[in-house]
Amino acid sequence: MNISEKNINSYTILSLQGILNASSAPQLKTYIAGLPDAQSIVVDLENVEFLDSSGLGALVGIARRKKTSNAVIKLARMNERVKKVFEITQAYTLFDIYDDVSAAAEA
Repeated sequence: MNISEKNINSYTILSLQGILNASSAPQLKTYIAGLPDAQSIVVDLENVEFLDSSGLGALVGIARRKKTSNAVIKLARMNERVKKVFEITQAYTLFDIYDDVSAAAEA
């Protein structure tokens, strides 16, 4: 999985590309652990080809850690494959989800 980073307003935007599963979820956790705890982030999921329960679990764990630091994680630009996982598991209720990265960073 490739992770690219940019900043909009006070948010760090992480654009993910590839597969977010049991083998790549630790990479995402490590990357986010390198950011300040109080840094709010937007995860751009447009180019995530596949998401499994381990990938979803990583996002939920990151959200919990951010919440304890009074920061947030927002998700943006879910493609249909990723959206289906969130609908089946009802994980969409745990996150603020946006169609646009800029809208997420401004909300």
